Amino acid sequence: MPYLLPSHPSLKSDDPLGILDTEDGLQWDVLDALLQAATKHATKQPPAEVFPALIEDIAYSLHSNGSMLIENLRSYLLKLEVPSWYAFACLNLLIAAKNLAQRFPDGVLHPLHLDGDAVTYNGKQINSLLAHQALGSLGSPEGTSWGLPDFTSWYKGNPAHSQAVEGYLDTLFNHFANGGYALETFTFSMFSPDTMPNPSMCTRVPNVHLHTTTVESEPSQGTEPVFVLVAAHSQPGPGATATQEERLQNASLALSVSALVTPVLPENGAVVTSAFPVHAAWEGHNRTAKLTELYKQEKRPERHYILADALQIDELDNEGEGLSDLQPGRVEREARKLYAAFTGASKVHATSQSGPCIIETGAWGCGAFGGNVVVKTACIMIAAALTEIELHLTLLEHRKQDIKDVRLLLEKEMTAAALWERVTAPSAGRITEPLQLLSD
Repeated sequence: MPYLLPSHPSLKSDDPLGILDTEDGLQWDVLDALLQAATKHATKQPPAEVFPALIEDIAYSLHSNGSMLIENLRSYLLKLEVPSWYAFACLNLLIAAKNLAQRFPDGVLHPLHLDGDAVTYNGKQINSLLAHQALGSLGSPEGTSWGLPDFTSWYKGNPAHSQAVEGYLDTLFNHFANGGYALETFTFSMFSPDTMPNPSMCTRVPNVHLHTTTVESEPSQGTEPVFVLVAAHSQPGPGATATQEERLQNASLALSVSALVTPVLPENGAVVTSAFPVHAAWEGHNRTAKLTELYKQEKRPERHYILADALQIDELDNEGEGLSDLQPGRVEREARKLYAAFTGASKVHATSQSGPCIIETGAWGCGAFGGNVVVKTACIMIAAALTEIELHLTLLEHRKQDIKDVRLLLEKEMTAAALWERVTAPSAGRITEPLQLLSD
């Protein structure tokens, strides 16, 4: 189902603010008039007087939302030390928003659904989409339940993760103050596990390396554009709680467009991107997350991203007496999801780089997803062996027992077939301690 942009001619507006003095005008005509007026004001008035008011008018005119919460955005703009710099950023953002109809003449996007689906946008197109995410002018994609695919959650007063939200706003305005993207291209590709071989026949030992760190941080120190496995929600997109996914969506702003490119990840699919520039370095997680550096345009590293959603284990009924991860069908699902992710990364890597395909990941599917680290690592190892990629797993130092358990798992040097036999055995669903998987 195509996604309709605000410029699509089928979208109407009853123009509640009387912008065009019509009750049946085109949504784009109303929005364009608001953008024209704001652009004119932006050359004379400070951002705090122009930008929040425009967002309120857009929310009411396009979404019938007369109580848009933007106290944090207004406070952020009022305390600026260099308001002229932000005025330039706002002006560039408004220009990018006005150019939407020019960048997308048919007014639609075509979300990815099937294996082999891919879409490539140029930098100017991404700028326009980011601008409308900032303005809150996009509608909710079909099939989603979490709200609008935009940045307006950053604007509410007294955000629970204020340090992270301020970093998000810094990154956004820095992007437009520097003119936005220019010659870059951005590709999103969908991959499925349809060609996954039988793990019980795989005699390869996975090439997995364990690292530890005192604090979560992105990007890694690698110089090559490695692949980063994102602990994605099944409905990807930006947010205000500083999860790993949300930090990466902001660190590489173009990744935020995934909310439009793949509003809902297919049960059997994963999305892999081309190499995206990284705008910002981050440390910490949730309330401790903070932006530590904004890279100059010419010094930005690049990363590929893999969007693959793990099962929400803590939301599933535990049908057996053992670990929830090991109940029937769950390991198989995770292995197929990871195979789609890793085989996609391998294929993308082969088109642009030589040498091994390197994938970085944290405790994917654990934490807020409720998964067990040992079981998820076993699934990762199986997929890594099947796809012959090199994987770097990083765990936080305070997770001492998890680190000890994963080290024991890796030291066994089991083949994918041996791992698969243990995690899918009929008795696996009765296992209550993950290390029982390693018992001979």
